[in-house]
Amino acid sequence: TPHLFQVSAIPSQPPILEDIALIVDENIPAGQVEELIRQTGGKRVTAVRLFDVYRGEQIGAGKKSLAYSLTYQDPERTLTDKDAAKIRNKIIRRLERELGAKLRG
Repeated sequence: TPHLFQVSAIPSQPPILEDIALIVDENIPAGQVEELIRQTGGKRVTAVRLFDVYRGEQIGAGKKSLAYSLTYQDPERTLTDKDAAKIRNKIIRRLERELGAKLRG
C-alpha cells in the first residue's frame, strides 16, 4: 500500500519568536497550559515549546513557573510586534481566567 504524506507550503512570512513564563498551581499540568495557548492563539501560534520548569522560594509554595517558547506566524502577511502583543495578551488573559496563571516578570 502506498504511504500518504501531507504536504504544506513553507511560509514566506517571517516568524516572531517570544518566550513567556507563567506561574501556576503545582497541580496544573504543563500540557493543559500548552493546549490553552494553542487554542487561544489559533493558526497564528505555529509552535509552542516548554523549555523550563522552575520551583522555588521565589515562586511560592504549591506553585511552579512554566516557561514556553512561542512562535507567531501568519501565512498571509508579516506580523508586527503589535500583532504579537495582541495574541500574547489574549493568551495571558485566558490563562489567568481559566487557570489562575500569573505572568512571571
